[in-house]
Amino acid sequence: MKCRRIICGNVNCYLLSQNGRGVLVDAAGRGFEEKIRRECKKAGVKIELIFLTHGHVDHIYNAAALAAGWGVPIAMSEKDTELIVNQFSQRMQARGLKGRALCFASRQLMERTEIPYFTPDILLKEGDSLREFGLDAHILQMSGHTAGSIGLDVAGRWLFVGDAMMNLFRPESPCLFADRAEAERSAEKICALGQRTLYFGHGKPL
Repeated sequence: MKCRRIICGNVNCYLLSQNGRGVLVDAAGRGFEEKIRRECKKAGVKIELIFLTHGHVDHIYNAAALAAGWGVPIAMSEKDTELIVNQFSQRMQARGLKGRALCFASRQLMERTEIPYFTPDILLKEGDSLREFGLDAHILQMSGHTAGSIGLDVAGRWLFVGDAMMNLFRPESPCLFADRAEAERSAEKICALGQRTLYFGHGKPL
């Protein structure tokens, strides 16, 4: 199993691959499509799926173009599909000064960016597996940041959490959330899993 981190501004995408088969985790924001294509080409694997941790613009903007170019399906939670057409369909709240600053910047980005439309091919839920795409991995529900935030537990060793936790200055529950109580419970769920390498949507793996 291999993991390639693709840094797209302040957002991370990840290419997971095994035996020549690959899954892209998240699709970043506008302006990074070619970088993602280039990095995936370097890896020399056949991309079979685009897995989206949640529906915010900085994680899904390039999904439609990448999926069309590679001829692969897009998978995400049904609970976040509304965000594809309306980023404000779920409320966004903030915790602390850092959270308020990020909330303001996020709202500005959402207001001025129209996401290329797509319909997810696969709707994922807790316990679903990605074995058919070559990965020993299953889905964990991690609601709170958004209603449909999901994570990917790979072989009980690696955990891709999207924005269910962030590592901007230190690892912590998200400072932006649709539901703060749910976000805290998801962070507790992550910690209760035991030793894992955490791969964040924002910040270095830990």
